[in-house]
Amino acid sequence: MKIVLMGPAYPLRGGIAQYLAVLYEKLREAGHEVRFVSFIKQFPEWLFPGKTQLEQSEHLIDVHPTAKFAPLGMLSWRRTAKEIAKYNPDLVVFKWWMPFFGLGYWAVARWLRKHTKARVLFIIDNTIPHEARPGDKFLTKRAFSQVDFFIAQSKAVEKDTFEWFPNLEKHRIKMCPHPIYDCYPAFDGGRLAAREALGLAADAKTLLFFGFVREYKGLHLLLDALPLIRKTHPGIRLLVVGEFYDSRDSYDKKLQELQLQACVSIRDDYVPNEEVGKYFAAADCVVLPYRSATQSGIIQVAYALDMPVITTDVGGLAEVVEDKVTGYIVPPENPAALADAVNKFYAAGGRPAFEDNVKRAARQFSWEGLVKTLTEFIEEDKS
Repeated sequence: MKIVLMGPAYPLRGGIAQYLAVLYEKLREAGHEVRFVSFIKQFPEWLFPGKTQLEQSEHLIDVHPTAKFAPLGMLSWRRTAKEIAKYNPDLVVFKWWMPFFGLGYWAVARWLRKHTKARVLFIIDNTIPHEARPGDKFLTKRAFSQVDFFIAQSKAVEKDTFEWFPNLEKHRIKMCPHPIYDCYPAFDGGRLAAREALGLAADAKTLLFFGFVREYKGLHLLLDALPLIRKTHPGIRLLVVGEFYDSRDSYDKKLQELQLQACVSIRDDYVPNEEVGKYFAAADCVVLPYRSATQSGIIQVAYALDMPVITTDVGGLAEVVEDKVTGYIVPPENPAALADAVNKFYAAGGRPAFEDNVKRAARQFSWEGLVKTLTEFIEEDKS
């Protein structure tokens, strides 16, 4: 099958670019002819909350992209569609994660459906955005109007899609869970070497909050839980690893108010691919106290690196984390419940007690399943 992926790619950074790069690799391994038409940039600088949009990792998957698309560049939309059309694809795959790209995606997909035989498929991270903005529903409806098939990355996303699109024919959408990110290299030397590299004691109980920091991800709730955890585990350490897309001031103020400076280490930065494994090797568990979610790529990084997860019962997170088996599920907005889950985690034996369960669970979230779902749409369409 001839397939074109459309989305951000190196030199642009981020989880979406990483996801599409792995998908590119897996589709090619399955024998498909794959091309990648990418973004010139993801956001105007004045809209981007981070330090840079450019990838600084050395460990990369080369997708040989052709950069054509600019979200606000109307002239680029037709150039993008024509570039895609050059390859005469059977299927064009877009990753949908926010309505900001809606008009551009609509224009590209509309041109392709009018001028080529290609079918258009969206892989949906979330239909209803985490952080609502004016025009979200309009832009989503406009873009989705030009899509033949959809893959929802969780049951929660599928449900949200039908909430906004109640008349969507059910055969046009399939649920396929977010695959694990098996692209990050394990840290050489394992746990002890990783802890030494991070200045952690070999026996220090250590939690990890990983990923960019936004209000909906609930880091402040985890900070509120730490004094409760310290009553049982006074030597507990928390690694906060990810660029702050919110202002750090309120978090720093909370650290001071709760006197947590000595037990919380912050790396306010986007972590290069080759360094990700170090943090997941060093910590005992990743804690994701999200206030809202659809699914989480961080859980899929953790599973790929054999790490259990403590998270909240929002969106599709409980579809991935099995309570008391691969981690713990707690109610959202509840620091006491978070603290209780951490204490139960260590009482149950900590990371070693959960690792085998995590390895077994990770097999459910394969890229082969996603590739099969993608190709099934076209096979069924032809029949």
